[in-house]
Amino acid sequence: MYRLACNDEIAHGNDRAIYRHPDHPERCIKVARFPERGSHQNEREKGYFDILKQRGVDDWRYVPEYFGTLETDMGEGLVFDLITDADGEISATIRQYRQREDMAWLESQAFRDELQRLYLYLRDNWIVPSDINDRNIVCQRRADGTRRLWLIDGVSNPDFMPLANMWPWFARQKIDRRMKRFFAKLARVGLLPESDREELARSAQ
Repeated sequence: MYRLACNDEIAHGNDRAIYRHPDHPERCIKVARFPERGSHQNEREKGYFDILKQRGVDDWRYVPEYFGTLETDMGEGLVFDLITDADGEISATIRQYRQREDMAWLESQAFRDELQRLYLYLRDNWIVPSDINDRNIVCQRRADGTRRLWLIDGVSNPDFMPLANMWPWFARQKIDRRMKRFFAKLARVGLLPESDREELARSAQ
């Protein structure tokens, strides 16, 4: 059993806390923030990533790879790649870039190109985001000076009748709706000109 409670959190949300893996620092462990309550988000994510693995998904360029579960003093944990910059620092979210007013890249064509690549990646692999926003996408600074967007959270399909888990057409319809709503949110906060929002929304058609 891994003991996490005495370690520093990397981050937390309403439902979960995230810690660096004690034995594999390039990975992280997601656990229930309040162990006595459990984590519905962990349960959904575990089931969905098990389906992705069974389906043979092996392209993990924009979503961190899942490595299964382990037992911790805070309950069952899910193990994923930890996305870090070339200097080893944990990659910052889009929202964190905005909060510290580091806007140059977010206002560049390179950012819009990465949004398109993320969108097409999700469609190609029919990976459904249950929630996509500026808090769960990080901007990874790479050694060659470029940056990559990673969707690090909110990947699952909690539908009662999860047709999108079985048929690509249903998955891509759901991905299209979620990404178009996300592009609209970015446009509202000034990160996407309206013409670019429309072009991104059409880019998979």
